Amino acid sequence: MTLDVLTKDKIIVKDQVDSWEEAIEFAAQPLLTQKYIESSYIDSMIQSVKTLGPYIVIAPHVAIAHARPGNDVHQVGLSLLKLDEAINFSTDSHYAELVFVLSATDSTSHLTVLQNLAQLLGQQENIEALLEASNEEEIINIIKGVD
Repeated sequence: MTLDVLTKDKIIVKDQVDSWEEAIEFAAQPLLTQKYIESSYIDSMIQSVKTLGPYIVIAPHVAIAHARPGNDVHQVGLSLLKLDEAINFSTDSHYAELVFVLSATDSTSHLTVLQNLAQLLGQQENIEALLEASNEEEIINIIKGVD
């Protein structure tokens, strides 16, 4: 399995954030800085959650923020905000410490990345290891399967 798009410079480790909106903003920052996305894509992700609810929380501890492909996405990308303290995306136990941001240029180009991410997150021990990781290097090693 490969998640080569999720490099060390696209991972942020932080104690906490004040809101789920801020979590998405922080998580997307590496993709914005590296010009994978425009700031309007971040706005679209936040608006999607406000409109559709906390659908991005795919499992306990894990959210994958994304929005429809558009002119504000220049490259398929993946970034991660790892929080020490979970942030709630709703009042109904939709919480996450692992907030991924996926950028897609069209409806198919990101599917391999999404499939590989699903394989990683499909194993509870990987989620637990990511939650326990204290820095970007540890996260990269978990993703690459290095002990």
